[in-house]
Amino acid sequence: MGRASKQVESDEAAGAPEWMVTFSDCMTLLLTFFVLLLSFSSFDEKVFQRLKMIFLKSLPAVNRPDEKNKDAFLPTEQIEATALLDLGSEKPTLAKGSRDGLKEETEPVNFQNRKVFLVPSKRIFWGKGTIISSEGRGIMAVMASFLKELPGRIVISENGPGDNEGSEHFGLPRAWAVLEYLTTKQKLDKKWFSISAASTISKESSGSDEPARKSQEAERTVEIVLLERSIYN
Repeated sequence: MGRASKQVESDEAAGAPEWMVTFSDCMTLLLTFFVLLLSFSSFDEKVFQRLKMIFLKSLPAVNRPDEKNKDAFLPTEQIEATALLDLGSEKPTLAKGSRDGLKEETEPVNFQNRKVFLVPSKRIFWGKGTIISSEGRGIMAVMASFLKELPGRIVISENGPGDNEGSEHFGLPRAWAVLEYLTTKQKLDKKWFSISAASTISKESSGSDEPARKSQEAERTVEIVLLERSIYN
């Protein structure tokens, strides 16, 4: 008998065996598994709460879900109209106004003719003497600031009721003390000033101001009078 001939094997391309699974197949199967797991499975409420507490303890930086759901805007209060007040700033100061709605302006009475300043002597001088007190220096400093803005002829006098201590003789020395303070300390021109022993205000001219006249007669007073230009020109 003849020898059986050996079959020649066919040449095939080199590669993986058919039973092996590639990496891409594994990822596809794994993804499919998780999709099916999440689709057809659910956690119990108690288990879910425990898992949430575990995540909160492990990751404290993660905000709580209830805090995220809060509204970022604060609740606004409803504005309600209040009742109108009968008194206060809502009511005009002057009861009578002009026809066009403007308020009437108040003007000083006889301001150009009655430039007289009366100050109790006890606020200017120490005791019964001629030395100017600290309060008096403050008053005279304010008066000097006013006189610098309104230069003119000025008459200073100090008068009032006398007593047993001879205060009736204090008029000229006290008037001179005020003049010296205004001209030396406050640097006012000495040519502006004059002094008088008696009051420069007549009773007839001061009759319209009864309270001021009675106060003047009850205590000694320093008078500073600004003369009109028609008097000394």
